[in-house]
Amino acid sequence: MRLFTADLQMHSCLSPCGSLESSPARIARSAREKGLDLIALTDHNTAGNCPTFADAVDRTSGLAAFFGLEVTSAEEVHLICLFADAATAVSFGDLVRSRLPARENDPDRFGDQPIVDAEDTIVGTEHAFLAGATSMPLDAIARETHERGGVIIASHIDRPINSLFSQLGMWPENATLDGCDLSPRATTATWRPLVPPHVPFIRTSDAHYPEDIGRQRTALRMAGPTFTEFRRALKAQDDRAVVIDQSPNGAT
Repeated sequence: MRLFTADLQMHSCLSPCGSLESSPARIARSAREKGLDLIALTDHNTAGNCPTFADAVDRTSGLAAFFGLEVTSAEEVHLICLFADAATAVSFGDLVRSRLPARENDPDRFGDQPIVDAEDTIVGTEHAFLAGATSMPLDAIARETHERGGVIIASHIDRPINSLFSQLGMWPENATLDGCDLSPRATTATWRPLVPPHVPFIRTSDAHYPEDIGRQRTALRMAGPTFTEFRRALKAQDDRAVVIDQSPNGAT
């Protein structure tokens, strides 16, 4: 077993609120420069840049990756949905796209949504309204994620908007979430009583700009940086574990 340093939520230029400088290649390069072992791409309601992200990670020595989306549920809860490979993420993204509002993105209002290749060249534009909420409720997103072998994590549960607690007021009865994410100022002492004891916390950067990659990170004690090992770490099986700062700098 060893500790792998992970940042499992970040956005590329494809997210309408993401920096145009955040190409998959730039993300991979910045992550390795900052000493990360494992990263995940989670654009809003799309996995369109995941294939290029897979290529970028393959070209970066010492770096492993998962692939996913940050999906907005019908309740307007942000959910990190992660998969072992880009193809599964893209397939799930096609389902998510079909559940978005029937309107096109307005780049002047919400931001551009470019799809890029490994050389950072724009090869397409996503016209769907990625900033919107899907028509899929939380339980349906969890079911569809798990049916594809994925993991679902409630994003930034402490935030006053688009979090599980801001939208629902409490942890949902019979929720099948695999973990939950804390923002920089949140402490585990505050949130542990509100979350079932078997559900682990993680910390992610939720980076929308290259300079924010790795600002928060999670250590995973695993035999290797694989998705199977990650699932086992979330369940604390056979000495695997998720290790996070209990009270990060600036926490209240």
